[in-house]
Amino acid sequence: MNKLWYLLSVSMILAFAVSYHDKTLHQKYPDSNKRDVFFTAVLILFLGIYCGLRTWYNDTVTYIQIYEQTTLLSDFASDNTSSFAQGIGFAFLNSIMKTIGFSSQDYLMFYALITTYFYVRFVRKYSDNFPLSVFLMFTTGFYTFAFAAIKQCMATAICLYALDALFERKRLKYIILVALASLFHPYSIVYLLLLLMDFRPLTWKTYFYIAVFIAAGFSLDSLIGTILDVTDMMGATYDASSFVGEGVNIFRVLVCFVPVAMMFLFGRKLFVGSNSRENIMYNMAMLNAMIMFVGLFGTANYFARLANYFLPAQVIVLPWVFKKIRNHDRQTITFLCVVCYLGYFIYGNALQRSFDNEFSKITLWQYITSHFGG
Repeated sequence: MNKLWYLLSVSMILAFAVSYHDKTLHQKYPDSNKRDVFFTAVLILFLGIYCGLRTWYNDTVTYIQIYEQTTLLSDFASDNTSSFAQGIGFAFLNSIMKTIGFSSQDYLMFYALITTYFYVRFVRKYSDNFPLSVFLMFTTGFYTFAFAAIKQCMATAICLYALDALFERKRLKYIILVALASLFHPYSIVYLLLLLMDFRPLTWKTYFYIAVFIAAGFSLDSLIGTILDVTDMMGATYDASSFVGEGVNIFRVLVCFVPVAMMFLFGRKLFVGSNSRENIMYNMAMLNAMIMFVGLFGTANYFARLANYFLPAQVIVLPWVFKKIRNHDRQTITFLCVVCYLGYFIYGNALQRSFDNEFSKITLWQYITSHFGG
């Protein structure tokens, strides 16, 4: 996994540069909200361009084929067969790019840069420890998932931007943005759940949601018919085999439960004086874990991808937790966190499968010269 080590190493250097520059600006302008822009922009471009240069990984070839079969905008209305479930907004934007003359690599690059911008923006805005959050972006798979699922990651990016409106209590704007995201991937409407998730964790509502998901996991077989009816109303063509099969890997489930375990380990003192934004983030992390739990009884492909909508919360919540606990405990737990997540990172990308063998890309120079016939 040399390619990922390179990516992680450079990203961490840039993340520490951002953090250091922030501190320098704060010391120089104590009454200002000035924050680093330069190194943040370099990080976004580095991650986005690397992702956009790929030619092979997971569903990349399938997405290239989808784009190559996309019709021009003038023929979109008559030739397009995409439904809401298939991402009508995704198809429409692709048609615009095709009309403009974007190549397949331009198409990959466009989505990579847009997605990475909103991912880094989200982490930059809400993390209390930017380097640690960038580390978690890699080790949890939050960033690397963008190499695989373009539609879902684009929808997630829009939803992460929409969270600003939710935190500012602009609910109509939030609903409109989530609706826009659903035009790229319909299951992004799960973000509407967050309208109900501003309660303080470890209250009766926490236990209620946990009980509901545990019940759903153990009774999944009997719920398949209802799930199929819901997906059918959305225009998706699934059958029972889409939701029942090999479950989510237990290691992935355990990793997703780390924030939930932290909540119970340190108790309600973590949430003394917590605001609505913190409550929603913690509850997002809980939803990520509980959907993964249901995935133990279903199929990894569906439930793990559904849970990934709430995975971004994990990279924000863990630094928050560490900041709120005692200094001695903080150092120990942060060290254990880094070691364990690094182990999971190695397991997922070197032992379970080989990232280096599955991933290939062109060079930046090849991409640039392709626009000039070079």
